[in-house]
Amino acid sequence: MGSSPGDYAGNWVMKLGPRNFLVLELKSENGRVTGTLTRPSQFQTGDGWTFTQISSSAVTATIVRSSMEHGHLHLVVENPTTKKDEDEDEYDMTINAPNEGSLKPAGVPFEGWPIGKVEGTQAPRLATDWDKNRAYALEADTDQPNAEMQRIFEADQKARISQNTMTEEDWAAIDNEEAERRHRTGKLLAAGQLHSAKDFAEAAFIFQHGGSPEDYLLAHSLALVAVAKGDAGSAWIAAATLDRYLQAIGKPQIYGTQFKFMPKSGVPATQEPYNRELVSDALRRQLGVPSLANQEEQLKQYNATTAKSR
Repeated sequence: MGSSPGDYAGNWVMKLGPRNFLVLELKSENGRVTGTLTRPSQFQTGDGWTFTQISSSAVTATIVRSSMEHGHLHLVVENPTTKKDEDEDEYDMTINAPNEGSLKPAGVPFEGWPIGKVEGTQAPRLATDWDKNRAYALEADTDQPNAEMQRIFEADQKARISQNTMTEEDWAAIDNEEAERRHRTGKLLAAGQLHSAKDFAEAAFIFQHGGSPEDYLLAHSLALVAVAKGDAGSAWIAAATLDRYLQAIGKPQIYGTQFKFMPKSGVPATQEPYNRELVSDALRRQLGVPSLANQEEQLKQYNATTAKSR
């Protein structure tokens, strides 16, 4: 496919989820391809799959040179800001099927970005409703939460309503239920059924309530995805999952989110092991974690509650 310049003529669009991210308007003239490339004026990507810091403004650059090379089209595009030769961008475009192709920056280790040819002579408009604090992926993403994930999370929270006064026997009784919730969440994750920030935040809590360092590390990764998808409130669960992972491998926690207490045992609640020096209260505040002074008050409250229950 795409063996001649004329095969590439038309309007092509690259999407991030449902949003138009990049538009190519190509024409075939005298055996060469001309046209323009329109994209957001700013964006960042480190892997060619996930894009961040996408601006709502767009720039249109002119294709200054093109050539057919080994079955694909090589495009040289002017820098729309400086228009200096040394700032030109180069892309390789391949047609894989009728009205389907891929585009990638030349010389970078990215997979080709999927692009599709659109009908009509009017080029589609770029999306302008980007959130610069959110990460967008090439997959067909959605903001609609997964209903099953929500049910799993609600069951998890319901089982923990009285956690401050639960005995060791109470905790043992819900172990099997928690294992099943992790299993169901893992299946949703493996099947690509989690999409929204809410989905990933809820999944983080499920694995935070696991029993192994691997569970906590996975929970931390899930929380980071939730933050990347725009849920700033998930910064707390990201901190808590790291704290729990550190303690699980015999290292001190660093934020102070983890409290160990055994009601009716007579043993005071503790946050140890805990490195209180590494992270400042200013940084804790950014992550939604209470200050050291507030943690001390929280510890006193836990111990007071435990004393009353005995």
